Parts: sequence; structure tokens; C-alpha cells
Amino acid sequence: MNICVVGAGMQGSVVAQDLVKSGHAVTVLDNNINLLRQLKKTTRVSAREFNVTNKVKFIRLIKPFDVIVGALPAAMGFYTMDCAISAGVDLVDLSYSPEDPFLLHEKAEQEGIRIVPDAGFAPGLSNILIGETYQEFNGIDDLKILVGGIPQKPEPPFNYHVTWSLADVIEEYARPSKIVKNREMITVQALSGVEEFSMPKIGRLECFYTDGLRTLLKTLKHVKNMEEKTIRYPGHAQLFKMLIDCGFFSEQSVRYRKRLVNIKDVNIEYLRNILRGGDKEDLSILIIEIKKGSKKRKFTCVDYYDKKKDITSMTRMTAYTGSIITQCIKDYEHFGIVPPEHLGMDKKLCRYIKAELKKRNIIIKKS
Repeated sequence: MNICVVGAGMQGSVVAQDLVKSGHAVTVLDNNINLLRQLKKTTRVSAREFNVTNKVKFIRLIKPFDVIVGALPAAMGFYTMDCAISAGVDLVDLSYSPEDPFLLHEKAEQEGIRIVPDAGFAPGLSNILIGETYQEFNGIDDLKILVGGIPQKPEPPFNYHVTWSLADVIEEYARPSKIVKNREMITVQALSGVEEFSMPKIGRLECFYTDGLRTLLKTLKHVKNMEEKTIRYPGHAQLFKMLIDCGFFSEQSVRYRKRLVNIKDVNIEYLRNILRGGDKEDLSILIIEIKKGSKKRKFTCVDYYDKKKDITSMTRMTAYTGSIITQCIKDYEHFGIVPPEHLGMDKKLCRYIKAELKKRNIIIKKS
């Protein structure tokens, strides 16, 4: 296939590398020429410096491709979906856009286009495994998802290393979280509901509510209880809640040395410099617990930084899942918004996705 990857950052560059390795022709778009030059040194891609905010030119540019991969920050995700539909091209998106993708379902369906939102780690791979079990169990009563990426060697006080967009991390910590309790969807505060637990060879961890259920809230029917929590080292939630409550990520601007300075922008840039320092070897954890009557299933996946390829675990989990979905999406028979859980409900596609992940040494344990 002739595939266009929009965004040459941590996720987009690895998606492009994996697609090229799988035999596809790949063009990468980004407005950062340095990222494109770096990618071209290691991968046989066609790289083009381009600002996607020029909507008319962007739509015209992506029309000839078979599939688009969206690997831009979350704020650009919904925009990219809309442009792909206008261009008449299928899109696999990794941005975790805050907007409701189902707003574009009717338009995409009418145009005969497939749009896969949240096609990464979690949501993404997690949804695929849940969709598979939902189909097999003929429904779900209780669902709990624990997921996170953490450093192998935590350094105080944050005990965290940035492996994706820090602005999107902060947005996730600030946005209210939707969960299901007793078949009723309710909203809880992000960073709340802290639980501590232990894992062999990793140690003490904590988890807390974040808004990660997303499409599952609409596609899974009659679920009694459903929640997702983010995994970090103990104390992380309390520390970031304090920073948010104190206004360190406020959109307010203050005057400093005769200039107006945005508080959020300054603090995110400062934190980014801190949280990208130190040892970048990370690990990713995914735990899914599912119940339906007397039936129970648990998925566990623990993945580690790839030293040989110098790829973080979080990038592996996100980019490889996105690349594999991209390579099989043409085989999905329906059009419109295609949430990842629907791919899990398709036995043939689900088997293909899991087999391809295993080839990339991503091992999912089922009990």
C-alpha cells in the first residue's frame, strides 16, 4: 500500500519504520525539517516538510494515498479525521483526540471511509482485547483496565519520564473521567480513586482514574461496572494534583519583564526539560480484568524498552499497534468510525493483530 504518516515524532517515526519494514511505500509529513532529516537517515521514506493546518492543500495532498496514519498531538486529531474523510482516504489515528469521533460517523460512512480513532496502546490494543472477550462472552458485566508507562529506574520527585506529548499527559490529568457504576455513566475527578498494588520484579505501584474508556462507553452495552486507571509509582497522583490545584497549568497569562507569558506553556516547557532527562529506559503495563456471570478473564502485558533499536516501550506498544491496524484496516468490511473494539470483535482481524504483535515481541498473557 501507499501510506502517508502525518507526524514524524516519537510515534510517527516508528510507525513509518515498521510500515517500510513490512513492505509498504511510506511518505511522512511534518513541519519540523529536523525530525524528517533524522528519520530519512534510518528509514527509506519519502519525507516532506508540510504544515497540515492549510486544510485545502492538506486534503489535496493526501488524496492519492491508500491509508493515512495520524500521529499528531491530540489537539489535531479530530481535524485530521475530518480532512481524511474529505479526501476520501481511510485513516488510522493515534492522537487520542478529546473530541467525540462518532460525530464524524455518518459523514465517513456515506463516503465509504474507515476512520479508526484511538488506534494505539490504551485505548487501542486494550479495546481490541476487550472487544474479543465481549464477543466471546456475549457481553460483559464488569471491566477494569489498568495501564501505564513508567521508568524502569524512577528518579524523585516525579518518578516519571516523558514518553509522549507532555501537554497531552497534563490534559489527561486535568480532564474529568467518565466511568460506569451500576450501569450508570458518571464523572469522577482525574487523579482520584488512588489504589496501591504490587507487581513482581517491579514493586509498589499506584493507579488512579483518567479518562480512557472513550469509545467503550458507547459501544459496550449493558456493562454494569467499567473503569480505567493509569499506573504510576506511588505519590505521583498527589504531586500532580497539587500542581494542578495550585494553578501551575492554568491558561492564565501573567506579565513578566514587559511580556505576557502563558503560565501553562512555561511550566509544561520547564517540566518537559526535567522529565526528558535521566535514564529513558521505560516499561509499559497493561492489566485488563473482565467478568461475565461466572466467567472471568485477565489479560496482562508487561513490555520493556528496546535497547537494540533504542525505542521506548510506550512507543513500541502504541506505534506497532497503530502500524498493524493500518496494514489490515482495508480488510474490515464496514465503514464509518471504526473503534478498535470492533476490530477485536472480528475474529480474523483480531488473530492477525495479536499474531503480528507477537512477532514484534509484544507478549499478551491470558488467564
